Amino acid sequence: MNDHRGVELRHLRYFVAVAEEGTMTEAARVLRIAQPSLSQQISALERRVGAPLFHRRPKGMELTEGGRILYATAIRALAEIEASLAQARDARRAVRVGVCRTVPEHLLARVERILADDGSLTVEFDEADSQRQLDLLRTGALAFGVMRVFHPIDGLAALTLDDEPHGVVLRPDHPLAEHTALSWADLADQELLWFPAERNRRFAEDVLAHLAGHGWTPQLRIVDAHSQALYCRHLRTSENLVGLRSRNSFTADAGMAWRPFVSDPPRRRFVLVTLGDSPWTGLLIRHGSRLTRSSASRRTRP
Repeated sequence: MNDHRGVELRHLRYFVAVAEEGTMTEAARVLRIAQPSLSQQISALERRVGAPLFHRRPKGMELTEGGRILYATAIRALAEIEASLAQARDARRAVRVGVCRTVPEHLLARVERILADDGSLTVEFDEADSQRQLDLLRTGALAFGVMRVFHPIDGLAALTLDDEPHGVVLRPDHPLAEHTALSWADLADQELLWFPAERNRRFAEDVLAHLAGHGWTPQLRIVDAHSQALYCRHLRTSENLVGLRSRNSFTADAGMAWRPFVSDPPRRRFVLVTLGDSPWTGLLIRHGSRLTRSSASRRTRP
C-alpha cells in the first residue's frame, strides 16, 4: 500500500534537483548531500508515489510520464512555498501600546520610531490610564504601555521617554505669580488641583508623599479635567488654588503662569514599559544602552 502522506518537502526538492540536473551525481553536488543518500531518497519517493519517476539511462536520469506530471506540480508547489515564506518574513505584527491621557504627542512619535526599529511591528495605540495599563500588560492585552511614573515599578522593564521637573501652575494674577521661583513654605496655604487617584494611584501616592516630605500637605481639589482648557478654568476661578505641571506640558496660549520650585521639585517621568519577563524586554534594553552611549558621547565633546 502506498503512503502518500510520507512524501515530504525535502523529497520534492531532491526530485526536482535530479530532474533539472539530469544526473544523480550533479544533483547531489548541487544539494550538497552524498550521492548514495540522494539515490535512497529518490527510491523512497518512488515507493511512496507507487510508480517510477525516472528511467535510469547510461547517460543520466530521464523523467517518466509520471515523473513529468509530478515535476510540473512540484516546481509550482516549491515556488508557492518560497513565496509564502518570504511573505511570512515580511509580515508586520501589530502590537498594542497603552497610552495614559497626559502623554505629549511627540512622545508617541518617538515610541513609533523605537518599535519600528524591530522592522516587523505596527503600533496600535489604546488610551488607558496608567493603573489600567498594569492590568492589561499582565493579561497580555497590551504589549507595551506609556505611563507616567515617579519611581520605577517592580516587574516592569522601562525606557525613559521624558523626564522633567514639575513646577507650579497658577493664575497670572495670583499673589505667588510675583515670585520667580517658589519655596515649599510659599505653598503652605495653597490648595492643589489634583486628578482622581484611580487613574494612576501609585504616581499620586508618590508625588503627595514627596510634597509631604517637604512640609506641604495640601488640601486636594479633585477634578477629572480631560483638557487643558478645563484645567486652566478651575485655576482661574478659584483663590489659593495651584496645579503641578512641567513647563512643556502647557501650550503657549494657555494664559497661565508657571513657576519652578526653588529646590527638589517633583518630577514628571514618562516611560515606555513592558513586563520584565516579556520577549519585548530586549528591545527596550537595546534602546536604553544606545541612549546612554549617545548621552555620554555628547558630554565628552569639546
